[in-house]
Amino acid sequence: MQKVKNWVHLVCLILYLAVHFLPEVGGADPMGFQWLYVSAMDLLIAGYILFNYSLFKEAIAGIFKSQFVVVYSLYLIWAIASYFYALNPTETLVCLARLVSTFFIFINLSVLFYKKDMFVLFKQLAFLITLVAFTDALFLSIEFFWQLGQKPFDNIVLSLRSIAYGNKNIRAASVLINVPFILYYILQSKIAGKIFGIISLCLTLFALFILNTRSTFVGLFLIFIIYTIGVFIVSKKEGRKSIFFNLAYFVLPILFSFFVSNLVIKHALTLQKGGGGYGTVAKRIVDITNDVSSGNRNARLEFWSTGIDYTRKHLFIGDGYGNWKLSSLFYEKEHTNDFVVRYHLHNDFIENFADLGVIGGVLYLGVFLFAFLFTLKIWRNKAYSKFHFAATIALMAISCYFVDAALNFPVERTVMQVMFAISAAFLVAPFSALKKEAAEKNKRIFKTYFTNGGIAILILLLVGSIALNAMVYKSLRLQKYMMADLGTVPIMTIDQVKGLPSIPNLSFNTMPLPAMLARYYLKYKKYDEAYRLLNSDKNANPFLHYNDYVMAQYFAAKGNNDSALMYAKKAFYNWPTANVYYYQLIPMAVKVKDSIEITKAFNTYIKFRNEPNAWNSYLNARLELLGTKDPFSIQLVDSALKQFPSDSARLTKLRSSLSFN
Repeated sequence: MQKVKNWVHLVCLILYLAVHFLPEVGGADPMGFQWLYVSAMDLLIAGYILFNYSLFKEAIAGIFKSQFVVVYSLYLIWAIASYFYALNPTETLVCLARLVSTFFIFINLSVLFYKKDMFVLFKQLAFLITLVAFTDALFLSIEFFWQLGQKPFDNIVLSLRSIAYGNKNIRAASVLINVPFILYYILQSKIAGKIFGIISLCLTLFALFILNTRSTFVGLFLIFIIYTIGVFIVSKKEGRKSIFFNLAYFVLPILFSFFVSNLVIKHALTLQKGGGGYGTVAKRIVDITNDVSSGNRNARLEFWSTGIDYTRKHLFIGDGYGNWKLSSLFYEKEHTNDFVVRYHLHNDFIENFADLGVIGGVLYLGVFLFAFLFTLKIWRNKAYSKFHFAATIALMAISCYFVDAALNFPVERTVMQVMFAISAAFLVAPFSALKKEAAEKNKRIFKTYFTNGGIAILILLLVGSIALNAMVYKSLRLQKYMMADLGTVPIMTIDQVKGLPSIPNLSFNTMPLPAMLARYYLKYKKYDEAYRLLNSDKNANPFLHYNDYVMAQYFAAKGNNDSALMYAKKAFYNWPTANVYYYQLIPMAVKVKDSIEITKAFNTYIKFRNEPNAWNSYLNARLELLGTKDPFSIQLVDSALKQFPSDSARLTKLRSSLSFN
């Protein structure tokens, strides 16, 4: 194994860590291009390993003997098996491509690190991540201070997402997971390195507090506990002085960054008029179960309860890997407006139970359990003493991920998956190498795993993940513009959208893409192709009933008003909070002169959304169907005027049209 040069490992780490700086490159979400890049790197590095197979066969055998890898592999296999019962198998394939990519980051690095000088590699990694963290935190701080005084504090915080992360919660989690490696770099460096490391840590923690994300505060507390335990285990022989200094390297930057960030936040709050959702660090910690965007103080708890309820009802076979975004619609249709969908449960553990049933959920938990058990074994075994602190740092990073997974959804976010895989590889690889295994036994293990088509299966998985990630990226490039046409007359031309891949069949916000594409063909009166698309994949997302909404437009364009009304009713009554469904149903009911239907639709809609526009649409429909001398219409207008005085101009004009004179 020593024949493999250290620069190879360093280059591989740089290639994976580069994902921190990759933007969306024209896509609707940065993860599209990022996953394509990572899967390509997986294939490149796996190709290098297989090309030099004689150098790595012992490593492959040793790594795949690891209990951690066995559990991780079983989890991957169980997720793949869910394709056969998934609500939307195509969406399962899309999400599996990301899982496969993450799995191979871990496997590639674990094999490369096997029996290598982990102290050199870990310090190289720590330096690279410290450099990444310093750069990211510096640009974040510059971005924050540049906007200070120009925007309200809430708006500034929400804007600190960076082109590579998608939103500020993802960025905060990616900032936190860097902290353990910065600490390692500080402790293992000489004076100049320590100074740079401490500056990087202070700046990183300042950025973390400015981002104001509650889940990262929980994660910071947890890694502080683990770090403290690790310091006492590693430094107890060196005495109290060593323990004190090692703790001070973490405690003092936390305190400094905390007080500085609070002063800055308080100043920022004085510059904005009125209250906001974000405040000091202490306020955000108190509000840990809140969800500002929803206005519901226990929103996360409600998210989790729906996942638990679904798991209880689907104990062994869930909805399929990555399909919670569809199952959530059973719980959402009367509690959210328009097409706002909870794509994730804000808890990857509960979501895995919902997607994969009890077995899949337990296997996912097992991945983290074995990481913890590995660390305990390393801590308790004197023979592994030289790995104690490295194992502690790796566990701290995995714990950061664990907290984020318990409160958010890092499972599909490329930056977090790369950091998780790197951390796990640095934990598993040295432990696997230290296990005393007979060489002949290792050869048999290798033969068991990697003959009879095993390598072909691995290559197939890698190539498949690249192909799927490439299609998703291409789709996201088109979705970025198609989303702007949602609910309006499409602006883009057929030539601009006809290259939309068949995979994925759902947009990033769960809209069925075949139905969205069909609207462009309807605009240009290519009815046959529109009808084909509407029938090509009816089950992409049948629960949102967007397919029925577009089918109503198809029949209306063909002059079949009865069928158009039938599909419009089907869409609206199955998703009664979508305003586009309501505003489509009312005029279609008018066309067939169905006054009973317009009243039924109106009464249904205002139970969820009692809005002046809904009244105006209904009252105008009544005026068209029942004329100007309907006494009940006059009563309704008077009622609307009392409820919506700010909309009185439009309603008064309508009232003047209704008279017995």
